[in-house]
Amino acid sequence: MIVNTEKKYSPKSLNEFIFPNEEARELITAYTSGDLERPLVLHGSSGSGKSLLQRLIPQSIERKEVQVNKVICSDLEMPSDIHDLYGRNKHFNNVFTVNGQRYNYFIIEEFYMKSIRLNDALKIELDSSLGTDLTIMSTNRFELIDSGVLSRSETLEVQPCTPNIFFSHAKKIMQSEEIDISDRDLLIKLNAIYAAYQDNRKYYSMLDALIRKERTQCLTT
Repeated sequence: MIVNTEKKYSPKSLNEFIFPNEEARELITAYTSGDLERPLVLHGSSGSGKSLLQRLIPQSIERKEVQVNKVICSDLEMPSDIHDLYGRNKHFNNVFTVNGQRYNYFIIEEFYMKSIRLNDALKIELDSSLGTDLTIMSTNRFELIDSGVLSRSETLEVQPCTPNIFFSHAKKIMQSEEIDISDRDLLIKLNAIYAAYQDNRKYYSMLDALIRKERTQCLTT
């Protein structure tokens, strides 16, 4: 049987997102309320929710279906790739946005640029598009990011959720799947995952295993 709690129960909006701490909540809220418009660099370990935030922030700002420009950083091989991504018709871009959106959105995943020329091209685009475009970058290599890019951006370390923070979400999943497990036992399992991985995806994998085990036992009895 196929069980994928991450796909089924992953937050579909920022209201459902499990913030690891108040710092993260406050900064993201500043973007969605319109108090911040600078580029945003999300950094942290794998499985902490960076890519999910990249998807949910534009949705929360626009409160409707959003058109975004999404790219993996390694696909930007030349300065011209960056200029093409942001568009060469700057007069149009600085006056209009796609579909009447508050911003044109640029999502850059796995962000890290070795080349000085690439970083310089990006800095030019970030400067010229401020207020019209919102660029959200995610990276696991924060310490290697160009200082000029960071100077132009807000930065947020997205930490994996601790067991106590993830617990209520995990409990709702177990209840929705009609799996009988005590709060104590569920928290013990969450703590074991956190001690070994500190990765939100591993929480979901553990819940998948619990559900499969319970349903397999039901089928054999």
